Amino acid sequence: MIDIEALMADFAVRQAERQVQVAEEIRQLKTAIFPRLLEASIARVEIRFDGCGDSGAVEECACLDAAGAAIPCPEVLLMEGEADTAERAGSKELQSLGQALEQLTYLALECHHPGWEINDGACGELAIDVAEATFVLDCSLRFTATDDHSTEL
Repeated sequence: MIDIEALMADFAVRQAERQVQVAEEIRQLKTAIFPRLLEASIARVEIRFDGCGDSGAVEECACLDAAGAAIPCPEVLLMEGEADTAERAGSKELQSLGQALEQLTYLALECHHPGWEINDGACGELAIDVAEATFVLDCSLRFTATDDHSTEL
């Protein structure tokens, strides 16, 4: 017989462990990404995402200079071990700055808006202001609603 309470308790423990892991991965990525943005004279990064129908993706990653003009994301690699994650721990594969920015976005969504890709989904942007050293996740959650009425006449 299945002990639902034990299953739920185990699930809660695993979820809490994953939240700690994701928070650490986000911290590592921010630490690794920030100096690369400074070195490339990038003033702002805007990473747009959209999700619905049980799928979602980062749609665009725009790097901007101080004047607000688009510039290409530099083809630089993060150094080995610089932004290790649980999935990549011990891996010799290097990660590009673009990949790290995308991964940071997915982790931020997992941490702060789990299920952002389900049903009507969510859309938004992760904005990085390099001068202010801020990372801000703006997320618009979509949903279908009904407003039902019943009136006896």
